[in-house]
Amino acid sequence: MISTQSTNSCAVGIDIGGTKTLVALIDSKGSILDKIEFPSMPETGSDHMMKRIRESVSSLLKSLPSDGQLIGIGIATAGVIDSARKVIVYASNLGWDHVDVGTELEQSFQVPVKLGNDANLAAVAEYVWGTEKEINDLIYVTVSTGIGAGIVSEGRLVKGASDSAGEFGHISIDLKGEPCSCGNVGCLENYCSGTAIARIANERLAPTEQGDAWTSKAVLDAAHRGDEAACAIIDEAAFYLGNGIVSLIHLFNPSQIIFGGGVMSAEHRLYEETKRIVEERCLPSMYKEVTIRRTELGKEIGVLGAAGQFFMDDAATR
Repeated sequence: MISTQSTNSCAVGIDIGGTKTLVALIDSKGSILDKIEFPSMPETGSDHMMKRIRESVSSLLKSLPSDGQLIGIGIATAGVIDSARKVIVYASNLGWDHVDVGTELEQSFQVPVKLGNDANLAAVAEYVWGTEKEINDLIYVTVSTGIGAGIVSEGRLVKGASDSAGEFGHISIDLKGEPCSCGNVGCLENYCSGTAIARIANERLAPTEQGDAWTSKAVLDAAHRGDEAACAIIDEAAFYLGNGIVSLIHLFNPSQIIFGGGVMSAEHRLYEETKRIVEERCLPSMYKEVTIRRTELGKEIGVLGAAGQFFMDDAATR
């Protein structure tokens, strides 16, 4: 944790997901002062959901310290965004198309609003509150339903020309591989995401002992128990993921690679085998400069990153 020069500064972080939305009031030390979580229910439409968000922010502001100052509202979401206009251009998990979230919240609360991709903002959370002060170059890799990455270089988030930097899951690691929904072929997340692990298990293995379809967690658990067929699937996933991480290290020369997401939430064979592949294949001079670890910020990393956008400059001076 770090302190900023304005210790009474607070920001609201909003993590909008297809299943649930979390809104939190966060101080300059990264402490969550209060939070509200509610089902997203995207079928009710964006107007209803934004109303719930506004009500939640208003309620949380009652927890603002007597000497506290709200300096901004940050939003983390998946999908295609326009951070300059603060518009969610398209979010398939919400069914949203060109929803202007920034203007509405700025008018309601008279503070700046910042919008970012959830994987990118997880990297912001790690930079601002999850690392020691001398770390200015890191990459957060989320391995869940899909795969994404957030890149902080020299203390600045790498966004790209259209807020699309970090689509790590869609680098092609098999140029003659299977088609991906993005239109490319052989994309990384087709081989080592949670979705891919479950699909491959259901293609290769008989149903579980209970007669159920395989999930990625079930495969990881079976591998942990020493099941040879499950181990083979996890080792194959680790081979692809590890080689992808090697490419990130060679491209960006980070001090830290930080794993998050449901598939990487515990110490298990995928995590350990991925690290082994990286050590085996990475340039030794670059490997010795990088630490590979799992995030310690927990499930609230999204709201921490959303709020953390307002504390990046302070973090640069730590």
